[in-house]
Amino acid sequence: MDSFSTLRPAQISVLVLGVGQITRDTFIQCLRRLQQEASVLPLPLADLAHTAIDADHAFLLPSNPSPGSLIYSYSPSLPSAQQAQLPPYELYREPLLVLGVVDARSNAIKDSAKKELEGASAYLKERHPRVVHRQLLVLARDDKQGVSEISNAIAITNIETHNDPSLREAMSLVSARFLVEFSTYAKAVQASPTIQTPGQTARNLQRTSSLRDDERSARTGSGAGTPVSATVSSPTEHGSPSRFPSKAPPHPATSFDQIPGAGATSNSPRPDSRSSNQSSSTTGRSKRTASQDRVSVQGFGSSTSQGKARVRGKARVGIVLGSIYMMAGHWSEALTILVEHTNKARSLGDHLWHAKGLEHLLVCMILLAWSGTEFQVPSLCDPVAERTGSSTLARSAADARLAAEGMQRQIVRLSVVIPDLVRLILSLYRSGEGALELPFVVHSEAAVRASRLLTILISAGGELTPAKLWPLILNSSRSQNSDHEDTTLTRQSSGIGRVKLPSRAVVADILAQAMPSNEEGLSTIDHIRILAGIASSYAVLGFARKKAVVIKDLVIRLTQALVQARKLGAAEMGIHPAASLSVESGAETLLSIAEESGGINDLMKDASNIYGAALVPVSRSSPPSYITSKAFGSPALKRDLLRDLSGFCEASPDPYGVLSLTTSLLRIAGPSAAIGAAMDGTTNLFTREDQMDLGTVIHRTVAVSRHLGLTDVQAVYWDPFLVRRIEILQPAGQRAVIDRSKIHMAEKVADRPLEPGNPFLYDPSASRPGTAAEQTFLLVQNEESECIITLQNPFDIPVDIESLELVTEGMDLYSHHMPTTLGPLRFQQVVLMICPRSAGTTKIIGCRVKMQGCYPQIFPIVASAWSATEPLTLKDLGLAARLPENGVTQDLKELGIEPDVISATVIDELPTLTLENTAQLQSGLMLLEGESRSLELVLRNTGKITATVFEATDTGDVLRRDDEHKLKVRGLKHKRSKSFLPTTTVKPGDCITFRFRVEGRAGLSKTQANFYYSAADAGDSKHVRVVSAPVVMTVNAALQVHNVDITPSREHDTDSVLVTFDIRNAWPKSVFYECFNKMAPRPQDMANAQEGQLSPGEIRRMQLDVRHSSKDTDYEDDMDSVRRKFLDQLHVSWRVEEHSGYVDLLSQVLSAESLDLLRGPPVKLMLDISGGVSSAGVGSFVTITAKLLNRGKATGPLSVQLIPRGTDSAREERRLATAGTLRRMLSPMAEGEEATVEFVLCPLLAGNLEVDGVARPAQIGRHVVNEGWTSRRTLSIEVR
Repeated sequence: MDSFSTLRPAQISVLVLGVGQITRDTFIQCLRRLQQEASVLPLPLADLAHTAIDADHAFLLPSNPSPGSLIYSYSPSLPSAQQAQLPPYELYREPLLVLGVVDARSNAIKDSAKKELEGASAYLKERHPRVVHRQLLVLARDDKQGVSEISNAIAITNIETHNDPSLREAMSLVSARFLVEFSTYAKAVQASPTIQTPGQTARNLQRTSSLRDDERSARTGSGAGTPVSATVSSPTEHGSPSRFPSKAPPHPATSFDQIPGAGATSNSPRPDSRSSNQSSSTTGRSKRTASQDRVSVQGFGSSTSQGKARVRGKARVGIVLGSIYMMAGHWSEALTILVEHTNKARSLGDHLWHAKGLEHLLVCMILLAWSGTEFQVPSLCDPVAERTGSSTLARSAADARLAAEGMQRQIVRLSVVIPDLVRLILSLYRSGEGALELPFVVHSEAAVRASRLLTILISAGGELTPAKLWPLILNSSRSQNSDHEDTTLTRQSSGIGRVKLPSRAVVADILAQAMPSNEEGLSTIDHIRILAGIASSYAVLGFARKKAVVIKDLVIRLTQALVQARKLGAAEMGIHPAASLSVESGAETLLSIAEESGGINDLMKDASNIYGAALVPVSRSSPPSYITSKAFGSPALKRDLLRDLSGFCEASPDPYGVLSLTTSLLRIAGPSAAIGAAMDGTTNLFTREDQMDLGTVIHRTVAVSRHLGLTDVQAVYWDPFLVRRIEILQPAGQRAVIDRSKIHMAEKVADRPLEPGNPFLYDPSASRPGTAAEQTFLLVQNEESECIITLQNPFDIPVDIESLELVTEGMDLYSHHMPTTLGPLRFQQVVLMICPRSAGTTKIIGCRVKMQGCYPQIFPIVASAWSATEPLTLKDLGLAARLPENGVTQDLKELGIEPDVISATVIDELPTLTLENTAQLQSGLMLLEGESRSLELVLRNTGKITATVFEATDTGDVLRRDDEHKLKVRGLKHKRSKSFLPTTTVKPGDCITFRFRVEGRAGLSKTQANFYYSAADAGDSKHVRVVSAPVVMTVNAALQVHNVDITPSREHDTDSVLVTFDIRNAWPKSVFYECFNKMAPRPQDMANAQEGQLSPGEIRRMQLDVRHSSKDTDYEDDMDSVRRKFLDQLHVSWRVEEHSGYVDLLSQVLSAESLDLLRGPPVKLMLDISGGVSSAGVGSFVTITAKLLNRGKATGPLSVQLIPRGTDSAREERRLATAGTLRRMLSPMAEGEEATVEFVLCPLLAGNLEVDGVARPAQIGRHVVNEGWTSRRTLSIEVR
């Protein structure tokens, strides 16, 4: 039952203790069943007629049907010392019934066990002498275990089964026995002349006495109060005002007994009045008896002071007796008794007992209303019954309407009077009895109980029907509202008679008056219990922030109590408090604390949620959580709250809570962002020392938990943006992997001329942010590669990285790394070695990182900078401004962040070749230009599979195979191969020697030999490797060629050209040379070859007649191709002593006229005589055919003309007659098209007739300028 329930005064406190050897789980199970199934036992007690109970003097044991019930409050602990002083003023605080639970299920009850049980029963009686009744509850397997033979013992069977009737039957029998002895107790109370009021010296008098040193001595006085302890109140030297200025002042004294120093019936010591203090100071005595301070007054009122004291004593006894009847379930009788004696207390001005009587009356009426028993609301309980105002009119209207509807008028009237009655009770509780006032715990708990009742009244709309009273009786939480739901409590008046109900703010003010302070002198247990009650009441009202403030104070008090208890325990054991955890606790203890701390964990989560502090989860979670916004909550308040909660968990001890709250503190302290490139603007809420302390707490908690056997107690890393970038280093050097299709692409790109671009034109193919192609990294199966992981640490503390591995979608990448430390305030790159075991594709989505003392977590890759920002607009106020789950999410996309994904392709295993002998290559070669020398290279296969070297090239194009070099020196035409070595296979571990020749080239001092290889069984694999060997050389000039010029042949042969050039001997010795055309047939054309000897420095002009036709070239070829193709036909070699070589003519530069001559016109012209004859007779007709072939693109109109040689226009008609004109026009010709034009001539003179055919683009106009290309051909005709 709830200790702050409105019906707490009607509850019977039961102390439940374990007796003998009983397990903790069994005891808790029995206690919970008692609380759930035997808290409310209706009267009459079932089936007790057959018992041998002597009920003659047991007037509290009902013999007839009664609507009452016994309401029990079971507890395994005694009340505090301060509460133990309150009975019989508050009888419910003292345990009236003690139950000893004995577990006898494992063994049968033998004679020795019976004696032990008898001794246990006697021990209970001796240990708790003031208890009304003591009873043993024996947990047995069945009823035949001999429990009935033991006096004061009752058997309970099937304790594991819920709602088993044996438990309620046993408690019914216990209740009957209890009521019998409770009757005796009631008679003893009834025989008492008076009852003292528990209390302490009023705080205003304490302040006055503490300010005057000469008045600190104890004085005796009259009254009915208990002795005042010298250590009740806290020091008041600061003169601090009362904590709650809204409290109403105490009621004025209405008799001499309530005036400080007035006489009373009790002689117990209590503080005296100021007048008696002055009298004491004048007489010089420090103490005086009550009779010396008493003033005898005669004739005032109907009785003397002694008579009033006797009447007051009877009224007090009657109020206690009424509470006994109420607790015994006789609610109607209790109502009658309480009305009588509460009226007397009111008439005598006994405010404290007046308040107690009114509270008991309120409880009795609520119980009667719940049970459906008719009752009358006493006028005593209606403070405004005699007023003629809106309240009275509302009562009358409600009574009339409800009577017409057949409802109980008194229940409605009770609902109407409750607000005013509660205010009166609380006001009376704050009153004092002269210099005496109640302990703070009394009116504090009364204020909490009143707030609970008013809350239920408001939620019920001002109508307390029996159905709505069920949660109040059974202490159900169905009527409580969660902080996350809208409260349904009505702030305005209900619809019944328009009765004005108190608002939530009024109820909150009542709760504020119940808040304890250090000045109240409360024990730690009472202080914590009151705070818990206030917090729960605020929760029902829907004041989440007020509840959170109280919870924070509650946690602080709990922490202080736990720390003090640990210190005391360590002092008793003679050890340091820090070592008490290792001595007294173990893995089982910590686990049980963690299991049973579910409620306190929910409480801490609730408070953190209200403050806006996002808690890191206690258990491990693969994806980290992210804070989306910093809009809600003050960082300083969050920090203080989490510090207090962490201190409580550390004092508990709860290692899971300590780690969760400490990591939450670190997260709040940091920026909680993906930091940009510059770390200068990073700020932390805590200093470096504070962060170091928090890190030490985490390491210490994990270490102690591991020492105690809890290996799974670890923290969650506090920076979710740990991984910022992942980059896989591609294999380099001899392990580099290249695309086979791109081996010669670099050469092609280098030879391609650059095209200028216009920066002002839009290029849709240009790369823009977000459109760049995703980079794919390449890995080789069973080969290790370096992976560079960039981590961030925005905190001032270093963190040790214990393990690091990649998280992939697809195949796994096995990895290993050396443990390292992530330094403070930096970006740091960590090298991770990865090795794929199979071929395929995979995607790297993050890293699984384990920091020291933390769980392994998966962190996504956050490449772009991001930070939580406050919203630009404020849309809600208060708790409504909170985001769901305090803006915590595990999805980065909700933050607008797209995590990076690294794509990787794993190819099949490749071999690895290494170069063995490099001394000869590095020493350098001495060569003459055009000379060659043989070299050897040794390659070893260090891989695990066979390698195939399929191609070998060099960057300078000077490495040749032996057979190619011999042909080139001899000037024989040959086809150049791509590779200077044949295809070769190398097995694992074997070596192979490659032989080739190096040619000297002017201006070239270094070249690199590249050997491309792949796996032998891979076929045409896309990915290959290359091993490179640098070749260093020094090249000197021997025979040089300059001034190459190309002109038409002197024999007017259009299919041949004349090539002239200078040769120079640059060597200091005589050089033999040879020049010829490699395309000419040999030896028939040897006459065209030129050879000789040049002295040192001699220059000689050479001439070669070279056959060249335009059909050998393509008109669309570029000029460089035409140049290279023609110069490749020429051969110039030299020889001096043991050296020989050739001259590379491909580097020679030709003039534009020479290049045009070599390429030829776009339209090729050919002349021929029809019939195939080369002679004609004088006066005969000769048909000359002109054939045109378009070698280029489409042309325009063409002009074809025959021009006889050696004649002018005046004499042409004397030598030659024509049929038609000698100029013809042709239509445009397409690419590759041929056309034929025929001219008819008639020679008139004998001799040799030469005719030139000319074709050129047609031009229109009188004045024609011959521009552009011209195709010319000559034909000779012998005329006989």
